[in-house]
Amino acid sequence: MDGRRIMALMREGRVSFHYPLKVLSAPGTGDFGVSVPKRHFKRAVKRNLLKRRMREAWRLNAPEGIACDVFVQYIGKQVEDYGRIEKSMVAVIADLAAGQAD
Repeated sequence: MDGRRIMALMREGRVSFHYPLKVLSAPGTGDFGVSVPKRHFKRAVKRNLLKRRMREAWRLNAPEGIACDVFVQYIGKQVEDYGRIEKSMVAVIADLAAGQAD
């Protein structure tokens, strides 16, 4: 997902929070992106760990053929375990599915 599409999601997308995740979504092609702030996690090792956990939770739980662009930001101040991230991602996916049904 490139910078222009992320900025468009920030301007026009729907925002939801499921701690420790902030989710921006809008109808689109089904692209998915993640972000972890350098402000809270100075070491790239921790940022990459959290990004891997978010991507894996999405990969295992997302339905096929989702018709919206999704950008997930990690807003937590500490590293959460995979179970917590997956629980939040499942809630995110449920919200997206409910939003598409509307």
